[in-house]
Amino acid sequence: MTAFHSIPQYSPPLVLAAGLSAFVGLWGVGTALLYLARLRLPTPWNSVTAILIGIQALSLTVQVVGMVELASRIVLSTIWLGLAAIGVLVVLLRAPTRAAMPGPKRYYGPALLPIAIIAAAILVNALVALAPSTKIDELYYHMLVPSRIVFDSALRFYREPWLGAIGPQMVYQISAAPNHAIGYPDATNVISWALSATLLWFAWRIIRANANSVPWTALCVASLSVGIYPTVWHVTGGAHAMGDLALAAALVAFCFRERWFADLPLPSYGAMFSILLLAAATSKVSLLPVCGLLLCAGGWPLLRSPSPLVRRHVVLAVTLPWIVFYCPIVWWTWTHSGSPLGAILAGVFESPVYSHTWLQKTFQFERDDGQLPLNMIRNAAVGYSPLIWVGAIAALFAPQIPKPQRVILACLLALQSALIYWLLPYDMRFLSLHYGLFIAFASSAPRSIQFRMESSRGMLVACAIFLLPWLAVQSYYARQFFVVSTGLEKYAFYERYVAFYSDYVELDRLLSKDSVLLVPGFRLSAVYSPRPMFFDAADLPAGKPAALFALQGSAHFGASLNGYRIGDQIYENPHAVMRAYRTPGRASEIGQLKIMQLIKD
Repeated sequence: MTAFHSIPQYSPPLVLAAGLSAFVGLWGVGTALLYLARLRLPTPWNSVTAILIGIQALSLTVQVVGMVELASRIVLSTIWLGLAAIGVLVVLLRAPTRAAMPGPKRYYGPALLPIAIIAAAILVNALVALAPSTKIDELYYHMLVPSRIVFDSALRFYREPWLGAIGPQMVYQISAAPNHAIGYPDATNVISWALSATLLWFAWRIIRANANSVPWTALCVASLSVGIYPTVWHVTGGAHAMGDLALAAALVAFCFRERWFADLPLPSYGAMFSILLLAAATSKVSLLPVCGLLLCAGGWPLLRSPSPLVRRHVVLAVTLPWIVFYCPIVWWTWTHSGSPLGAILAGVFESPVYSHTWLQKTFQFERDDGQLPLNMIRNAAVGYSPLIWVGAIAALFAPQIPKPQRVILACLLALQSALIYWLLPYDMRFLSLHYGLFIAFASSAPRSIQFRMESSRGMLVACAIFLLPWLAVQSYYARQFFVVSTGLEKYAFYERYVAFYSDYVELDRLLSKDSVLLVPGFRLSAVYSPRPMFFDAADLPAGKPAALFALQGSAHFGASLNGYRIGDQIYENPHAVMRAYRTPGRASEIGQLKIMQLIKD
């Protein structure tokens, strides 16, 4: 697929240039759309909203050309060039914005240490983002979705991986198709890193403008930057960074609408709030209930205006982003799978694609595979500074946040916790509300708490307890990527961290150019396969030579498949690297691989 054939041209400087160009393009296109919609927002809300609506617009463009089967490599590359050119032009010549929220101008020495920690964390994450993608979720389906668009020159529905078949949560991944088309699929990692840095910038502007202490601001932003979570999840082709930025901004806007947006027209606030929640909902389908309820809770007070015209404008402003950017992919998914959310709700809508037996077995497997409470506790402890959790909980009791908002936030937090307990893997990354709660608390913390951070001794103690250990763990984990990110090695990195890489090299030589591979019942680095991989026999394209990617321990190792019979052996490796891990000290799993010819019955 696209990642395998892009390996020869991989270069960290070019990946950085491609990613930053695309990010600036998203920002610029979004700024132009806000200007055309006459949506004038204060800083930093204007930039955050522009970036997020730019992602939605790019994804919609790719969706449309994909649905009409015009998503050729040339068309997608042209879209990328247009994005970069228009983005740079608009950013340089962008329309004037509303004045930024006022804040004190003085800076203090105690802030230097947490600022240095922020800079170090951003640099560490940048070096990870520049490395070739090796995380299994990205290789299995996040990057596979845009790779298939490039390969098919169209947006087509595939049953498996079923997580990638949930179109409404793949908006960010679909927007990455132009990066794959130009030969730099890892540029999406840089965009995610830039979104993560934007979250830190947004938090700095919000906390700085509403708190009187620069050291306190620096300490809070530093706590957002350290830990394993941003180094693992904010530097990949997945939508985690986009979702965290969007939901954090939406929660902060919800908490302080009457205080910060009193001069902003109600339709403008409603449009901004809707765009933020739309971006959050399209990052993970598990956030859709929370985003929907939060949209209702935040939009309902806007309808109390005595003017019928204003109320109509509010309704239009709140609903239009979802109609334009969300409904097309929902309709497309519903049309092809029988359910608006693919496998999710397939049983409710009696999907002809996913049987009830398949749904029950698959969901139960996914749930059982992630139900390890100790792992959740470990991930929460290592992934985030403890200040995040303290601040998120304190936000529910902060008197500076209006009580009705605090009650609603507590209910949303309980709802998301219940979803994790009953339906989702036990992992704090599915909670998603904690960043916004923390920023809301930090921006309204009592002066007595902030004052403690204005002494060098107090700041040093706080950094030593709450920041430096997490920065150390973050750097220790990330050091494995530094060699490839600095250009000191290349192919050796792929051999260490991409399962089946040496087998892929051999298969590229043995298989015909039009061959396809069937891999039933196994998650693997599909985007690095030299030939298109499919995980369900029903997805195999007709008329193309097919081969079975049979793995020791999988359900179909050495067995026949419905509709196909196994022919001659093409390739065998009894010591294939079946799984490669990025966790330091965890060894790769070795097993037997056989490539068998598949013959249609």
